[in-house]
Amino acid sequence: MSKTRYKNQKESNEAIAKAYIENDYTNSQNKLLLVSKANYGKKSSNVCYSSVDDKGMNFYEFNNNAEQNLMLIERYEWADFSSVTIDHSITKSVFTFVGHGENRDITIEVKGKEVEHVIRNHSSMEVNVVKRPVWTKVLGYRSQTTWKMFMASTVYTLILLFILHALLPAATHNFIMGLALLILFLSIIGLFIGLIKPKWALPKFKVKTRKRVLFSYLYLILSCFFIAGVFSDGESTSTPASTQVSSSQNSVTVASKKDGADSSEQKVEKNDSDKAVKEEKKQKAEEQAVKEEAKQKAEEQAAKEEAKQKAKEQAAKEEAKQKAEEQAAKEEAERKAKEQAAKEEAERKAKEQAAKEEAERKAQEQAAKEEAERNAQEQAAKEEAERKAQQQAASQQATTSSSTSNSGNYKPFENDPSDDQQSNMSCSGQIKGNKNSKIYHVPGGAYYDRTQDNIVWFCSEADAQAAGYRESQR
Repeated sequence: MSKTRYKNQKESNEAIAKAYIENDYTNSQNKLLLVSKANYGKKSSNVCYSSVDDKGMNFYEFNNNAEQNLMLIERYEWADFSSVTIDHSITKSVFTFVGHGENRDITIEVKGKEVEHVIRNHSSMEVNVVKRPVWTKVLGYRSQTTWKMFMASTVYTLILLFILHALLPAATHNFIMGLALLILFLSIIGLFIGLIKPKWALPKFKVKTRKRVLFSYLYLILSCFFIAGVFSDGESTSTPASTQVSSSQNSVTVASKKDGADSSEQKVEKNDSDKAVKEEKKQKAEEQAVKEEAKQKAEEQAAKEEAKQKAKEQAAKEEAKQKAEEQAAKEEAERKAKEQAAKEEAERKAKEQAAKEEAERKAQEQAAKEEAERNAQEQAAKEEAERKAQQQAASQQATTSSSTSNSGNYKPFENDPSDDQQSNMSCSGQIKGNKNSKIYHVPGGAYYDRTQDNIVWFCSEADAQAAGYRESQR
């Protein structure tokens, strides 16, 4: 869509952008819902427009000097984002989209509510709307910058004063001016006090700084000057007392000019003049008394507020002190608890170490005992082996003797029942017989070494069998 066509039709840039976007959506499967000016976070000298459809959002850059006025530069799909945070103001809405990749900050002018409605109805995103007071959406208060809010408040106050001047009757102007002067006086005092001690001048503000004192009381002082300027009619106003004085003086002058007036009338007029002067003095005294009373009340009120503020500060100080003591007590209790726990842990570890050492000592004693038993067993086995070796040698010697001698007439030797050793034999036999069971055992048999009582010795198995003994089965 060319630039020439739009210039000939003398259409606005917004109308040109809307027509181009509608034409761009002609062959699209997405349904165009609205078009608005937008800013998607990139700096550009050209104006940007957004088209919102049921599936996402397109961004176009408008260049009035290009052959093609509107150019598509970026598109966002609703499905690419999981949530959106919306901050509405009077003239614009800021959308912060959160997705799997990079977050996006998009500013929509005027039609932010409509875009929110589209997102709620055509996407599954979680929508979070920033809740803020209405006054923060007013021009001058949106940025929350101190000097901007000061300027905005001053301008709005001046506009309001002009409106009140037009609506309020002229009879109330003097009262308003007097009230403004009183507030001006108190504001100047409050400014000096606040610059020294901000807490005294800002009792109901959370942030109590000299900067806040300066802006707050300068605003009050300027407002009072504006009130004096707006409600001043520029005419000299006189009090009823001065009017009475002037009228009395005029009456005296007229009376003096009269020819032929008698002395009694002059005396009456003089008395009237004196009376008027006395009334004027009395009225001035009353006005002075009223002013002094008002001043005294203002001073009493200031002293009362100062005393109240000091009491609050004292209470806050005591409360802070109490909290500090409670915190210290709590920390002391926690420290003692930790120390007790550490002490118990140390005792437990000491007991475990002692138990471990006791177990190791017992294990060492057990090992030493087992080692001693093992050594005793080895010693016994060694002695048994030596004894068997001796018996074997004796048996071999007996066998040798029996082979060289006549053994047919040998009479077996019967040991003493309490003696298990072979002795007093002509031949050292190796056959051991049990006199009671009539069973003989050869060396190496299972019961050879166990048979220790009632032993009868034989030089050979033939001798044992000849004596009526039978061989052991084991």
